[in-house]
Amino acid sequence: MDYSERIQDIRAFIQEQEQSLLDDWFQLISHVSVSETGEGVEECCDWIYGKMAALGLAVQKYDVRPFPVLVGRTHRDPAKKTVLLYAHYDVKPAGDPGKWRTDPFRPTVVDGKVYARGSADNKSPLMAHLEALAYYRNRGLELPVNLIYLFEGCEESGSLGLPEFLEAHRQELDADMVFFSDGSKDPSGKPIIALGCKGCLNFTIRVKTMTKNVHSRYAPVLPSAAWALVDLLSKLKQGDQVLVPGFYDGLRPINEKERALLETLPSSEDELNRIYQAKPQNYGREFYPRLFFQPTFNVQSIRCGANGVVPAEAEASVDIRLAPGQKGEDVFEKIRAYIAALGYDNVELEFEGCIPPSQTDVSTPYLPAVEDICTQIYGDYILYPCRPSSAPDFLWTDILKLPAIQVRWSDADSDNHAPNEHLSIREYFDGIVLTACAFPAIAVVDTP
Repeated sequence: MDYSERIQDIRAFIQEQEQSLLDDWFQLISHVSVSETGEGVEECCDWIYGKMAALGLAVQKYDVRPFPVLVGRTHRDPAKKTVLLYAHYDVKPAGDPGKWRTDPFRPTVVDGKVYARGSADNKSPLMAHLEALAYYRNRGLELPVNLIYLFEGCEESGSLGLPEFLEAHRQELDADMVFFSDGSKDPSGKPIIALGCKGCLNFTIRVKTMTKNVHSRYAPVLPSAAWALVDLLSKLKQGDQVLVPGFYDGLRPINEKERALLETLPSSEDELNRIYQAKPQNYGREFYPRLFFQPTFNVQSIRCGANGVVPAEAEASVDIRLAPGQKGEDVFEKIRAYIAALGYDNVELEFEGCIPPSQTDVSTPYLPAVEDICTQIYGDYILYPCRPSSAPDFLWTDILKLPAIQVRWSDADSDNHAPNEHLSIREYFDGIVLTACAFPAIAVVDTP
């Protein structure tokens, strides 16, 4: 369907209301809302509550711990489809202020880009979803779908409390699909439509060989925890293969539609090598199948010892990106059992949590509608059947049992979670256009 007139009118609305739209966005960003420390989260939540109410939404603030969940609804017409729009209002800590070119909580425009913590992740999509509704209110247009807005304040700290909240409110949150935006474009500059993501299992391995560190002159005769840890890690993974028995059990095979989709994706190898100065590894036809559908076993840090000693203790932090079909607790227990079977009696594993993988079927009837809108707004896009990063998408697919489609439209180099996080004003305005156009596109989807 041709949405060119609607797109043109939304852009006219943005031009007319540009300063007001920027003021809303900047005010939201200026509210510190760091879930790791709790700083400002409640105050930010209350500001958003007021904005939602001003748009005529029926808003409820739920006392979810540790931070509130906001749910706003438009009038429900049973003849219309219902779209659940998700975003989170918490952010990561700013970190070392000396590494920022601007004050991290004072949005500053430099060369058409807004620099501040949360400017991209995830306050821009949250505000864009609300401003899409503001467009319909401003123009006096009837909404083509029912809307449920759900905003949480703990995504950056594991969405604590949200799974239980969704379980308890499944009937109230009944919808036809979930639409959200959180993340950056492809390095090519094209937006990404994602139908799911890998899960994540985090744990720490600790090895202890002595009661305390000892001078390194004793290295020939006393056991080093560092070498014991290295030896253990080499028995868990060699090359590209994880050696833990049963590690790959349950992996869902790639189906024909997904395989055909992977064949259409552009090559990213050269761009990755350019950005990271990396040497090619495992590239070629298996690049995307491995990236999207194979689990990882990543040692993200190793800590031990001090200068001139044989270390008595050593530990490694591990994250495993779980592929569709895997269960984090099951994988962790298999790792624990394998280490015990190897005969290690001086190893401790600390489970630090996991997020299940999630995936919406590529055959969902809502996908063509979202693809059509992305084409008309951006000209082109990339479709990820299962993105290689992790997020709590299982909340929608596993708990609410709904198809969920994410469009990632932040700048490819937006530096989410890092110093100098930023977002182009142009990308933000396009995000408003995307959400506002998604409503009529979803409204006419023919579903069984």
